[in-house]
Amino acid sequence: MTDPIDAAVFAALVEMTGGEIDFVDELVDTYLEDGRNQLDAMRAAVAAEDDRSLGRAAHSLKSGSLNVGAMGLGELCRALEEAARSGSVPDASERVAAIDAGFDGARRELLAEREHRAPR
Repeated sequence: MTDPIDAAVFAALVEMTGGEIDFVDELVDTYLEDGRNQLDAMRAAVAAEDDRSLGRAAHSLKSGSLNVGAMGLGELCRALEEAARSGSVPDASERVAAIDAGFDGARRELLAEREHRAPR
């Protein structure tokens, strides 16, 4: 099983910000808030049988996930996005549940990384 967050990708994010950890924390906070919103949108889309909205929410979460290094989660979102684009996602509830679990793992690891570097 792979780690929820690819350390090399996350390190590249930190490097791109010039090591501005406060800015990285803001990016992570935004990702976590938006991710929760996108998961809510996915659940609503599944309930409404709205594949178009499901695909849009999956696309949005995919992009944010890849940016913070949640590569496995990004792949789950990509697969759901493609399935939604095809117009038929009979296992949408199960896919969204897997994405939710992946998001929770990514969230825990991102917050643990922050806690690990916090001043003692």
